[in-house]
Amino acid sequence: MKKQQEFAAEGMVSIWIGNFPSEAQFDRYMNLTEDFENDFGFKIDNRSVREAVVENGPKSVEELLEGFSSWESFGPATTEACRRLGIDRATTMIVFYAVTFDPSKTVINPSAPLKFIGAFPFF
Repeated sequence: MKKQQEFAAEGMVSIWIGNFPSEAQFDRYMNLTEDFENDFGFKIDNRSVREAVVENGPKSVEELLEGFSSWESFGPATTEACRRLGIDRATTMIVFYAVTFDPSKTVINPSAPLKFIGAFPFF
């Protein structure tokens, strides 16, 4: 399993999107188990900066992005990447700051409840 530090990159964010029904279930997936780490093949550095949102019902990608730190700088690219992937609504988004996740360097569970959208510059 890779370490998050192997994907460290200042000025970049890596973004995942999905549909968790509650914050408790998302918290369990991200923090109380190693499910996220196993699904995406890297060990999370608990000191890293991450922000997440879990809404009660599906929201547009744009609505999910609003409120993240520096979202204006990576929002348009994220929205476009989601559009290309056929994603226009979701309940959950997580942003890892100073990370450029590279899916070609790990094994990803295709049934993971989150989908990696991409890595984008932010400022």
